[in-house]
Amino acid sequence: MIIDVHSHLDLLTEEKVKEIGENKKIKLVITNSVDLKTSKKSLKLNKMFSKIKVAVGLYPGKELKLSDFNIFENFVRKNKESITAIGEIGLDLHHTKENFEIQKAVFIKELELAKQLEIPVIIHSRKAEKEVLEILESFPKVKVLLHCFSGNFKLITKGIERGYYFSIPTNVNRSEHFQKMLELIPREKILTETDSPYLSPHKDKENEPIFIEESIKKISEIWKNPEDKVEKQIEDNFNKLFSVFNN
Repeated sequence: MIIDVHSHLDLLTEEKVKEIGENKKIKLVITNSVDLKTSKKSLKLNKMFSKIKVAVGLYPGKELKLSDFNIFENFVRKNKESITAIGEIGLDLHHTKENFEIQKAVFIKELELAKQLEIPVIIHSRKAEKEVLEILESFPKVKVLLHCFSGNFKLITKGIERGYYFSIPTNVNRSEHFQKMLELIPREKILTETDSPYLSPHKDKENEPIFIEESIKKISEIWKNPEDKVEKQIEDNFNKLFSVFNN
């Protein structure tokens, strides 16, 4: 059974979302939000299909403002029973550097909110992996999932030592970095993701949760474990991380 902990189903067509919701091979998908608008849309998708779960967050983009957080916090507290995680949140120095101090301030507020609500966070850290880990150090009780982590192996080791989880994207089939992560990171800390519609293993197709089947094959090869055991490990890891999960 497929578990996708990081996707953006709001960017897919209604027909594709319906296909995902009805596919019996797919057990669960967490659709991640990037602002208040997509957070609201994610909640609607959850009402359509119970297997679609919701992470809400303020993405560290160039339009992010500190004032965005208050409205977002009110929304989260109002809908907390339907929210699985705070995400996609974090820092980004790849797309913009001009508002980095605002990014950090909002990130810290989101982590404080996750701590209060006792729910996990799903972290974006593009070109800012070091800075993300520095901030996370102040939140040892928050459960952390590092999405598509591209930091060096010294930083990966630091994440391992802190007990963080790592989600491996579907482009693992052609990424030496993610293949090496699968060899280094304890198996009980690995999860699968697509980042749909991005990071597709196929150059001519948008990514979607069903492509995790290809990730499972690659993980099975690297771990030298049957695919069914890999799927069981991923499911166990998911259940442990999202122990407050509402079915």
